Amino acid sequence: MVEEGSVIEIQLSNEPWDQVEVDAFVCPINSSCLFSSYPASRIRELSGLPLEQLLRAHTPLAVGAAFVTEAGRLRARHLIHVPNTAKPGEQVQVEDIARATSAVIVTCELKNFNSVAVPLMGAFETGIPAEEAARAIHSEFRSHRGERPSRVLFVARNSDEIDVFEMAIEGLS
Repeated sequence: MVEEGSVIEIQLSNEPWDQVEVDAFVCPINSSCLFSSYPASRIRELSGLPLEQLLRAHTPLAVGAAFVTEAGRLRARHLIHVPNTAKPGEQVQVEDIARATSAVIVTCELKNFNSVAVPLMGAFETGIPAEEAARAIHSEFRSHRGERPSRVLFVARNSDEIDVFEMAIEGLS
């Protein structure tokens, strides 16, 4: 599915994350920059980099902030690390997902990233319903009127995540 008609082209993908070719891949984390839960733990594993060590000197990162690193073994050229909780295991709120997504957009503008891959964030162990998370992510990108990113790839690990991203794009609850 491709959504066009505005400044940003939004696409859905279920290809393996290490094969996604974009300027940046979003890595949702907590403010302590611990990669202990999905999807951060998976992205760390795929990158092959000591991401916690790379970010340690910059902690705590505030929700709504972003930090860019190289992407290691991923085809993406960079990782954009965005906290969506203050502490590991803390309850994620819809506003936190919106702030993290906004930080991704600002980072893309500042770093001249034209393409970005965004996994579902905030909808896991201590998260919010996946539909709410997908709507918050989609809403932030849809309302953005800047030049970058021009292409957003919502990356999913399974058909359920594809479905929630499709519902967000189509405006269904």
